[in-house]
Amino acid sequence: MIDKFMRNPTTNSLAVVVLAALIVSWVLSVILISKDTPVSVGRGWYTKLMLLFSLLGVPAVLDLIQTNGIALAFAVITFLILALNIVVLLLHIMGRISHGLVRDWKKWAVPILAVGGIAVAGYFTYLELTGETVLCGPSSGCDDVQNSKFAVLFDVVPLGMFGLAGYIAILAAWLAWQYGPDALKKTGVLSMWGFCMFGVIFSIYLTFLEPFVIGATCMWCITSAVFMMVLLLVTTSSAQEAFFVDDVS
Repeated sequence: MIDKFMRNPTTNSLAVVVLAALIVSWVLSVILISKDTPVSVGRGWYTKLMLLFSLLGVPAVLDLIQTNGIALAFAVITFLILALNIVVLLLHIMGRISHGLVRDWKKWAVPILAVGGIAVAGYFTYLELTGETVLCGPSSGCDDVQNSKFAVLFDVVPLGMFGLAGYIAILAAWLAWQYGPDALKKTGVLSMWGFCMFGVIFSIYLTFLEPFVIGATCMWCITSAVFMMVLLLVTTSSAQEAFFVDDVS
């Protein structure tokens, strides 16, 4: 295990930090979901934690935007979405919430971050359909992960397609919550949170494999893990409300 880690100690160290953050976010969500007072997404510790975890994706997206071709197009999308998330959280912490997007970030963060995840998973789905080689920036490591036996789930489902389905499911649940009939709103918000919970569990599994089993870390995977982690934190407060009130809006 240590030998695998030492093959790429710098990028694998980032994976370990992200792995720890994933575990913290999942445990925290489980603890908070049982409380009848929804956590505040404002200027407090919870928003600062989301900002801290979002910053973990910065090294990854900075690496990815040094690619070229179609990989660069997907990388730019992820970069812009992560940057937007960080800026909005900073504005929240500073109390500058006059803009509608900033004020309602708890609502709009889900589809925006889900699109970021779709960009990552969409790129891998494109690779799986075309057979092209995955591109990373200077960090490398993506090719080792993509060519490992873990890149296909149960030897049947490519991880890119699996991830794409997951992010689309989160987006569909959000649409049901926001725009569906009243009878579906509670189901929508709880499904959205549940998909994110599963997504973080799966990200924990994959992020553990990279430094300790495969011996290489993929910056695309790190970016996806950060998106999923922040999605879970964002959806937790809405799920709290759904557990304790009958009318979810």
